[in-house]
Amino acid sequence: MRQPLATASKRFHGQPGRRLPVFVAPRFFLGALLSAGIACGSGAQALDTTQLNELAQLARAGAPQLALSRMDAAQPAAAGDISGWMAWEQERLQILSGQGLYRQLIARVATAPEGVDAAFRRFALTLKADAQLQLAQNTAARATLRELLWQADEASREERARWRQLVIRSYVQEDRSDDARQALLRYRQDFGEGSEQMRWLNAQVLLHSGNAVSAAKLVAGDNSPHGRLLHYAAQLAATPERAPELEAAAAALAAKLEPSALQGALWGLAAAAAAGADPRARIQYLEKALSQRIDAQLIHGVLDYNADQLWDAYLSAGKRIGNEEQKLLGSDEDWYFPATQAIEKDPLRARILFSVLAVYGSNPQRRALAHEYLVGLLDDLPNGRQLTHRLYLESTRFRRVDSLPAVIRYRLIDAALESGDLDTASRLMAGLSEPPTGGDRFEWDLRRARVALYTGQTRAGVELLKTMLDNDAYAWNDRQADRFLQVVFDLQTVAEHQRALDLFAALLDKPLAAQRRREILFWMADSLQALKQFPDAAYLYLKSATLNDVTAMDPWAQTARYRAAKALLDAGLLDDARRIYQLLLRATQDAGRKAVLQNELQRLHLLGAARAGQVDAPAASSR
Repeated sequence: MRQPLATASKRFHGQPGRRLPVFVAPRFFLGALLSAGIACGSGAQALDTTQLNELAQLARAGAPQLALSRMDAAQPAAAGDISGWMAWEQERLQILSGQGLYRQLIARVATAPEGVDAAFRRFALTLKADAQLQLAQNTAARATLRELLWQADEASREERARWRQLVIRSYVQEDRSDDARQALLRYRQDFGEGSEQMRWLNAQVLLHSGNAVSAAKLVAGDNSPHGRLLHYAAQLAATPERAPELEAAAAALAAKLEPSALQGALWGLAAAAAAGADPRARIQYLEKALSQRIDAQLIHGVLDYNADQLWDAYLSAGKRIGNEEQKLLGSDEDWYFPATQAIEKDPLRARILFSVLAVYGSNPQRRALAHEYLVGLLDDLPNGRQLTHRLYLESTRFRRVDSLPAVIRYRLIDAALESGDLDTASRLMAGLSEPPTGGDRFEWDLRRARVALYTGQTRAGVELLKTMLDNDAYAWNDRQADRFLQVVFDLQTVAEHQRALDLFAALLDKPLAAQRRREILFWMADSLQALKQFPDAAYLYLKSATLNDVTAMDPWAQTARYRAAKALLDAGLLDDARRIYQLLLRATQDAGRKAVLQNELQRLHLLGAARAGQVDAPAASSR
């Protein structure tokens, strides 16, 4: 089966299937759906709920991208089952939020269909507002929250309180301390001070406005991890001489937590407390902090840690080593050999030395090699890919993509494609016309074309595909043809049928096997059918059926003939359609197929009679 456009997890790295036409009797097709647990009615709903629960567990078990890709195929259509769609969409939005895929979440909420109920709408818009705050889109978040608050008649007290809390957070993130304090005062008048979330928010506002002592007192008795984070941060600001004690406390608590944004914040706080005292410990804390998702709302005004701090920590520690061991910047051998010797015994030292070489190496080739070593070492750390992403894509040292070494760009492209972050992949690919060293040029160009198509750069993607067809260096063997066709199928999926036809026609000029040519003719006919060019579609379906043998009745030929008859019917050529159905009826032994064909012939008979004015025309045949 051809790959659906929405599938993300194996979009670039999985083995693409081949889309084959199948001529199946409707009643047998319904049976296949029922056996797969996808059907309408009350019995199917339980099956759908079970499958949804399994996918939710899959996401919680550490495979959210796989869960999302399976949802693409299994989620009920909103038009046929709006309740089922909402149940699935709620889980999808929670996964997107939990994974920090905020832009995708906002886009999903914006395209929600008509007919969702008020409770779902409130749920989705609340997540949207939270995502907007995570992206520092504070004005947009307040607009979303105003929409919720203006239509809050059916909302619960808890929902209204949550929205007001998010409004306060938006002011905190914009450094509007006075507005935040006034909003807090109005909140306490309306909802009181009972919730721990409001205590945390109040402490955050106090910290942000420089009242660290008051913030520390407010959360002094709060032993929750969030409360401890705020208490340690307030104590560090108020009593910096207690930094060693607070470093140990924050690190100990972080080590007890599961990986999360809160754990990362505690590692970040430990790094802040270790600043100036223990450079190696600070580097390790920052590495751990940046390996976790960063919750902008959680840490704004409380603490700050980022990729530039880690680069600075690496380089500062490296220069200290250089001074102690009399290593000269620009003398690459002074750094390279000790770095390679430290890879096994002291990988942190190796990371520090390679970072110095990566920034101060004497030429681009040596700097690129050092970056490659550094990233290889980061890969060995827990969640090292996230750390690499931050270190290179969130650092002001690499504001422009073309300032990144190519070897790093290739690694980041692969990671972005695996996670479905196509915008980042497209940005990283810009200007990279050559494949990575030792890479397959055909696969690289195909990947570039596919990313262009998936990010809406249709013309650029098609031009690249045309360039590939003009490249005489490609063998156009069965594997390459199959890989190329998968991308053309993507064009068909987004209804770019004329462009798909042009590419199919050019591919037919290649030395392809006879069966592959039959397939291409069939798929060309599909596009012509979509363009309502019914006579041409019928011609290519029949050409696909009879390319090797005018009398062929193998399964492919039967399917192509059946589709040709449908196209002839759409073209108004009833007699030709009747002849093909009769040929198929004589050729098949399957009872189900015979029933379908007899039904089609009866329909043609009624259509013919209607044209002659003898009976009313029958309803149009379903396709």
